[in-house]
Amino acid sequence: MTNYATPQLYAFTLLLLFGLWFLYTFYRLYRRFGNRSLLGKNRTLKKLKKLSWEDFERLTMELFEKLGWQVEGNSKKGADGGVDIWMKKHSWMKKDTHAIVQCKRYEEALVTIKVIREMYGLMYEYEVDEVYVVTTSRFTKECYAFSKDKKITLIDGKGLVRLIEKV
Repeated sequence: MTNYATPQLYAFTLLLLFGLWFLYTFYRLYRRFGNRSLLGKNRTLKKLKKLSWEDFERLTMELFEKLGWQVEGNSKKGADGGVDIWMKKHSWMKKDTHAIVQCKRYEEALVTIKVIREMYGLMYEYEVDEVYVVTTSRFTKECYAFSKDKKITLIDGKGLVRLIEKV
Protein backbone atom coordinates (compact mmCIF):
# COMPACT_ATOMS: atom_id res chain seq x y z
CA MET A 1 0.00 0.00 0.00
CA THR A 2 1.27 3.44 -0.92
CA ASN A 3 1.99 5.77 1.94
CA TYR A 4 1.23 9.37 0.97
CA ALA A 5 3.11 12.18 2.55
CA THR A 6 1.20 14.87 4.39
CA PRO A 7 1.84 17.62 1.75
CA GLN A 8 0.41 15.38 -0.95
CA LEU A 9 -2.74 14.77 1.11
CA TYR A 10 -3.17 18.51 1.67
CA ALA A 11 -2.76 19.18 -2.06
CA PHE A 12 -5.27 16.47 -2.96
CA THR A 13 -7.77 17.81 -0.40
CA LEU A 14 -7.39 21.37 -1.67
CA LEU A 15 -7.84 20.21 -5.26
CA LEU A 16 -10.96 18.27 -4.30
CA LEU A 17 -12.41 21.25 -2.42
CA PHE A 18 -11.66 23.58 -5.34
CA GLY A 19 -13.38 21.15 -7.74
CA LEU A 20 -16.48 20.99 -5.53
CA TRP A 21 -16.54 24.80 -5.21
CA PHE A 22 -16.24 25.13 -9.00
CA LEU A 23 -19.12 22.69 -9.61
CA TYR A 24 -21.30 24.49 -7.06
CA THR A 25 -20.56 27.90 -8.62
CA PHE A 26 -21.26 26.58 -12.11
CA TYR A 27 -24.56 25.07 -10.90
CA ARG A 28 -25.63 28.41 -9.36
CA LEU A 29 -24.78 30.30 -12.56
CA TYR A 30 -26.67 27.76 -14.64
CA ARG A 31 -29.73 28.07 -12.40
CA ARG A 32 -29.54 31.86 -12.57
CA PHE A 33 -28.96 32.33 -16.30
CA GLY A 34 -29.97 28.99 -17.76
CA ASN A 35 -33.66 29.46 -17.03
CA ARG A 36 -34.74 31.90 -19.71
CA SER A 37 -38.44 31.57 -18.98
CA LEU A 38 -40.34 34.57 -20.26
CA LEU A 39 -43.33 33.62 -18.11
CA GLY A 40 -41.29 33.90 -14.93
CA LYS A 41 -39.93 37.33 -15.77
CA ASN A 42 -43.06 38.96 -17.24
CA ARG A 43 -45.97 38.60 -14.86
CA THR A 44 -47.44 42.10 -15.08
CA LEU A 45 -49.28 43.81 -17.91
CA LYS A 46 -46.74 46.63 -17.93
CA LYS A 47 -43.88 44.18 -18.55
CA LEU A 48 -45.87 42.28 -21.18
CA LYS A 49 -46.46 45.47 -23.16
CA LYS A 50 -42.72 46.18 -23.20
CA LEU A 51 -41.85 42.86 -24.85
CA SER A 52 -40.94 42.76 -28.51
CA TRP A 53 -43.52 41.06 -30.73
CA GLU A 54 -41.19 38.06 -31.09
CA ASP A 55 -40.79 37.69 -27.32
CA PHE A 56 -44.53 38.09 -26.86
CA GLU A 57 -45.11 35.20 -29.27
CA ARG A 58 -42.50 33.09 -27.45
CA LEU A 59 -44.14 33.88 -24.10
CA THR A 60 -47.53 32.87 -25.50
CA MET A 61 -46.05 29.62 -26.81
CA GLU A 62 -44.53 28.91 -23.40
CA LEU A 63 -47.88 29.62 -21.71
CA PHE A 64 -49.82 27.24 -23.94
CA GLU A 65 -47.16 24.55 -23.45
CA LYS A 66 -47.68 24.85 -19.70
CA LEU A 67 -51.42 24.50 -20.32
CA GLY A 68 -50.84 21.11 -21.99
CA TRP A 69 -50.63 21.99 -25.67
CA GLN A 70 -47.95 20.94 -28.13
CA VAL A 71 -46.99 24.21 -29.79
CA GLU A 72 -45.13 25.20 -32.90
CA GLY A 73 -44.35 28.73 -33.95
CA ASN A 74 -44.98 29.90 -37.47
CA SER A 75 -41.81 29.48 -39.51
CA LYS A 76 -42.72 32.37 -41.81
CA LYS A 77 -41.45 35.78 -40.80
CA GLY A 78 -43.35 38.90 -41.72
CA ALA A 79 -46.76 38.39 -43.33
CA ASP A 80 -47.79 35.05 -41.81
CA GLY A 81 -51.40 34.94 -42.93
CA GLY A 82 -52.66 35.63 -39.40
CA VAL A 83 -51.39 32.48 -37.69
CA ASP A 84 -48.60 32.96 -35.17
CA ILE A 85 -48.80 29.64 -33.33
CA TRP A 86 -50.04 26.18 -34.32
CA MET A 87 -51.19 23.95 -31.46
CA LYS A 88 -52.27 20.38 -30.88
CA LYS A 89 -53.60 18.62 -27.79
CA HIS A 90 -53.76 14.85 -27.56
CA SER A 91 -56.77 13.09 -26.12
CA TRP A 92 -57.20 9.40 -25.38
CA MET A 93 -60.99 9.43 -25.50
CA LYS A 94 -61.66 11.57 -28.56
CA LYS A 95 -59.82 12.93 -31.57
CA ASP A 96 -56.91 15.32 -31.11
CA THR A 97 -57.74 19.01 -30.84
CA HIS A 98 -55.97 21.40 -33.23
CA ALA A 99 -55.88 25.16 -32.73
CA ILE A 100 -54.30 28.31 -34.10
CA VAL A 101 -53.27 31.44 -32.21
CA GLN A 102 -52.92 35.05 -33.24
CA CYS A 103 -50.82 37.25 -30.92
CA LYS A 104 -51.41 41.01 -30.78
CA ARG A 105 -49.00 42.96 -28.59
CA TYR A 106 -50.55 46.40 -28.45
CA GLU A 107 -49.88 49.28 -26.08
CA GLU A 108 -53.36 50.82 -26.09
CA ALA A 109 -55.06 50.08 -29.42
CA LEU A 110 -58.02 47.72 -29.26
CA VAL A 111 -58.17 44.50 -31.26
CA THR A 112 -60.91 44.96 -33.84
CA ILE A 113 -63.53 42.66 -35.31
CA LYS A 114 -61.49 42.46 -38.53
CA VAL A 115 -58.86 40.34 -36.76
CA ILE A 116 -61.46 38.02 -35.26
CA ARG A 117 -63.25 37.52 -38.58
CA GLU A 118 -59.95 36.78 -40.29
CA MET A 119 -59.10 34.15 -37.66
CA TYR A 120 -62.58 32.64 -37.97
CA GLY A 121 -62.01 32.25 -41.71
CA LEU A 122 -58.58 30.70 -41.11
CA MET A 123 -60.17 28.24 -38.69
CA TYR A 124 -62.10 26.74 -41.61
CA GLU A 125 -59.35 27.19 -44.17
CA TYR A 126 -56.86 25.22 -42.06
CA GLU A 127 -59.57 22.90 -40.64
CA VAL A 128 -58.67 23.45 -36.99
CA ASP A 129 -61.00 23.02 -34.03
CA GLU A 130 -60.30 26.20 -32.04
CA VAL A 131 -58.94 29.71 -32.38
CA TYR A 132 -57.22 31.81 -29.73
CA VAL A 133 -56.52 35.52 -30.02
CA VAL A 134 -54.16 36.79 -27.33
CA THR A 135 -53.45 40.46 -26.73
CA THR A 136 -51.83 42.74 -24.18
CA SER A 137 -54.63 45.21 -24.82
CA ARG A 138 -58.42 44.71 -25.04
CA PHE A 139 -61.03 43.72 -27.59
CA THR A 140 -63.90 45.80 -28.97
CA LYS A 141 -67.45 44.87 -27.97
CA GLU A 142 -68.07 43.58 -31.50
CA CYS A 143 -65.33 40.99 -31.02
CA TYR A 144 -67.05 39.49 -27.99
CA ALA A 145 -70.43 39.49 -29.72
CA PHE A 146 -69.01 37.80 -32.84
CA SER A 147 -67.12 35.08 -30.97
CA LYS A 148 -69.92 34.29 -28.52
CA ASP A 149 -71.17 30.99 -30.01
CA LYS A 150 -67.99 30.08 -31.86
CA LYS A 151 -64.89 28.18 -30.83
CA ILE A 152 -62.94 31.42 -30.58
CA THR A 153 -61.28 32.31 -27.27
CA LEU A 154 -60.36 35.93 -26.69
CA ILE A 155 -57.65 36.53 -24.08
CA ASP A 156 -57.14 40.19 -23.23
CA GLY A 157 -54.27 41.67 -21.22
CA LYS A 158 -55.86 41.19 -17.80
CA GLY A 159 -56.94 37.65 -18.68
CA LEU A 160 -53.43 36.89 -19.90
CA VAL A 161 -51.93 38.03 -16.59
CA ARG A 162 -54.42 35.81 -14.71
CA LEU A 163 -53.45 32.80 -16.88
CA ILE A 164 -49.75 33.44 -16.30
CA GLU A 165 -50.34 33.58 -12.54
CA LYS A 166 -52.06 30.16 -12.66
CA VAL A 167 -49.18 28.32 -14.35
